[in-house]
Amino acid sequence: RVDFQITNWFSFPQGILNHCFNDIEIFMGKLQQTAEAATVLNQRKKKKKRSKKQSAEEDLLTAKARPPPEEEFIDIFQKFKYCFSLLARLKSTISNPSSEELVHHIFKPLDMMVRTTGGPALGASVSSPALTSSAVSLLQDNLSEEERQLWTSLGPNWTLPRSQLRGPVAPYTPVFLDGWKPEASRADGQVWEDPVDSQHKHEALRVQQVVRNTCVDGSTLPPESDRLYSCTYDFIARNSSELSVQHGETLEVIESSKRWWKCRNRFDQIGFVPFNILDPLAHIDSPVNNKPPSANTHTPQRPRSLPPYIMLMNDELLQRLTNGKTNVNKPMVIPLTFQLLTRLLTGAQLFSLNKEELRAVIPEEGARVYSQLTVQKALLEVS
Repeated sequence: RVDFQITNWFSFPQGILNHCFNDIEIFMGKLQQTAEAATVLNQRKKKKKRSKKQSAEEDLLTAKARPPPEEEFIDIFQKFKYCFSLLARLKSTISNPSSEELVHHIFKPLDMMVRTTGGPALGASVSSPALTSSAVSLLQDNLSEEERQLWTSLGPNWTLPRSQLRGPVAPYTPVFLDGWKPEASRADGQVWEDPVDSQHKHEALRVQQVVRNTCVDGSTLPPESDRLYSCTYDFIARNSSELSVQHGETLEVIESSKRWWKCRNRFDQIGFVPFNILDPLAHIDSPVNNKPPSANTHTPQRPRSLPPYIMLMNDELLQRLTNGKTNVNKPMVIPLTFQLLTRLLTGAQLFSLNKEELRAVIPEEGARVYSQLTVQKALLEVS
């Protein structure tokens, strides 16, 4: 049993967090009792002779060993997600324990929940409430390696903020086991607003402000506009120095002296991104000057369907094989073999390629490799 109770807090929103903790703790106690009853029941079933009294006790144990219904598990998974957003919201106002310390405590029962439900599938399906961007940053900055593995196993509903999720997310209002509800209004008569909803609105306004600041309006561009670029492809980071980005996302370029540019996203996360998936935002609608600055080298044009990280790797191979010479008479396209492709890409990146992209990269083996990848995807889904 983990005691989450935090005392001497204000009634709102800290009171909401305390009641989430209470419900999580109560549910964990219920799971513990279920496990203990199941253990005793299994031991008694091994005995051959049973009296009527023992049979009645076994019936009681059987009832206690029955796990809670699925909707109760979903309710607690929702409260875990809600807690993460609340902790991020309260990060600057609570201490002893701090938000960062409480995150580690929450992951202990979360791990038990995932194990009890047979894996991450049920938890991963819980989309509402969506995490705030600040909650995602809180988790990214503080999780241990083991906690990070559990977190990422729960998928995008847990690792992405609402602004990056596809499709709408249902609204969420927590209902507590003891019937507690926050007061309808503050002392000054103003209506209380859900703290997580309020944070979502605040973050959405920040994103809108970034978009407005990057719009071209005559000749009045903000000074930082020349550093703002739009992503033309999705890119998945393969190590801690790279930055995962999505198509259409706006980035600030910090360094652009090489073929991998150092960028900052709207969550202040910094990492390297291939230069040839970035277009200057200030000139995004212009038919001319729509090329990156001087760091861009003369790159042979390739089909737009070809994934950008393959384009960049092929370009790097070309540079090496031509000893860095860029004035060759004919553009050289180096066909990749499947063996070389598997050294350059992660499994997730391989699975993301469609048949046409594979044919573009490895013309002779593309169709066969696509069939093999399709079979492996099916096997992974089954397992």
